[in-house]
Amino acid sequence: MNIITNETGSEEMLLFLTVGDEKGAGLASLAGQPAAVETLGPRVAEVLKGKGEATKMSQREEAQALLQDYISMQNAKE
Repeated sequence: MNIITNETGSEEMLLFLTVGDEKGAGLASLAGQPAAVETLGPRVAEVLKGKGEATKMSQREEAQALLQDYISMQNAKE
Protein backbone atom coordinates (compact mmCIF):
# COMPACT_ATOMS: atom_id res chain seq x y z
CA MET A 1 0.00 0.00 0.00
CA ASN A 2 2.91 2.35 0.62
CA ILE A 3 4.00 2.03 -3.01
CA ILE A 4 0.51 3.01 -4.20
CA THR A 5 0.40 5.91 -1.76
CA ASN A 6 3.83 7.16 -2.82
CA GLU A 7 3.10 6.84 -6.54
CA THR A 8 -0.43 8.28 -6.65
CA GLY A 9 -0.75 10.45 -3.59
CA SER A 10 0.30 13.94 -2.87
CA GLU A 11 -0.16 16.29 0.01
CA GLU A 12 -2.85 18.04 -2.03
CA MET A 13 -5.24 15.08 -1.83
CA LEU A 14 -6.47 12.82 0.94
CA LEU A 15 -5.90 9.16 0.15
CA PHE A 16 -7.61 6.38 2.13
CA LEU A 17 -6.66 2.84 1.11
CA THR A 18 -7.91 -0.38 2.62
CA VAL A 19 -7.41 -4.06 1.85
CA GLY A 20 -8.66 -7.17 3.57
CA ASP A 21 -11.74 -9.06 4.59
CA GLU A 22 -14.77 -6.79 4.61
CA LYS A 23 -16.11 -8.45 7.75
CA GLY A 24 -12.82 -9.13 9.51
CA ALA A 25 -9.30 -7.77 9.61
CA GLY A 26 -7.27 -5.91 7.04
CA LEU A 27 -4.91 -3.03 6.45
CA ALA A 28 -5.68 0.66 6.23
CA SER A 29 -3.61 3.64 5.16
CA LEU A 30 -4.40 7.35 5.33
CA ALA A 31 -2.11 9.83 3.55
CA GLY A 32 -2.28 13.42 2.40
CA GLN A 33 -2.16 16.84 3.96
CA PRO A 34 -0.35 16.55 7.30
CA ALA A 35 -3.02 18.51 9.18
CA ALA A 36 -5.77 16.27 7.81
CA VAL A 37 -3.86 13.08 8.61
CA GLU A 38 -3.07 14.31 12.14
CA THR A 39 -6.73 15.15 12.73
CA LEU A 40 -8.34 12.17 11.05
CA GLY A 41 -5.76 9.42 11.59
CA PRO A 42 -6.56 8.72 15.24
CA ARG A 43 -10.30 8.86 14.58
CA VAL A 44 -10.08 6.45 11.64
CA ALA A 45 -7.84 4.13 13.68
CA GLU A 46 -10.39 4.16 16.49
CA VAL A 47 -13.27 3.33 14.12
CA LEU A 48 -11.34 0.52 12.41
CA LYS A 49 -9.88 -0.69 15.73
CA GLY A 50 -6.26 -0.51 14.76
CA LYS A 51 -3.51 1.60 13.28
CA GLY A 52 -2.19 0.08 10.06
CA GLU A 53 -3.60 -3.36 10.82
CA ALA A 54 -7.33 -2.92 11.38
CA THR A 55 -9.51 -5.51 13.05
CA LYS A 56 -12.91 -4.00 12.19
CA MET A 57 -12.96 -3.54 8.41
CA SER A 58 -16.74 -3.82 8.65
CA GLN A 59 -16.60 -0.22 9.94
CA ARG A 60 -14.93 1.08 6.77
CA GLU A 61 -18.06 2.99 5.68
CA GLU A 62 -18.08 4.82 9.01
CA ALA A 63 -14.43 5.77 8.49
CA GLN A 64 -15.24 6.98 4.97
CA ALA A 65 -18.07 9.09 6.37
CA LEU A 66 -15.62 10.79 8.76
CA LEU A 67 -13.35 11.60 5.84
CA GLN A 68 -16.21 12.88 3.69
CA ASP A 69 -17.47 15.10 6.52
CA TYR A 70 -13.99 16.54 7.00
CA ILE A 71 -13.61 17.25 3.28
CA SER A 72 -17.04 18.87 3.15
CA MET A 73 -16.17 21.10 6.09
CA GLN A 74 -12.87 22.09 4.47
CA ASN A 75 -14.58 22.90 1.18
CA ALA A 76 -17.20 25.01 2.97
CA LYS A 77 -14.40 27.08 4.53
CA GLU A 78 -12.96 27.91 1.11
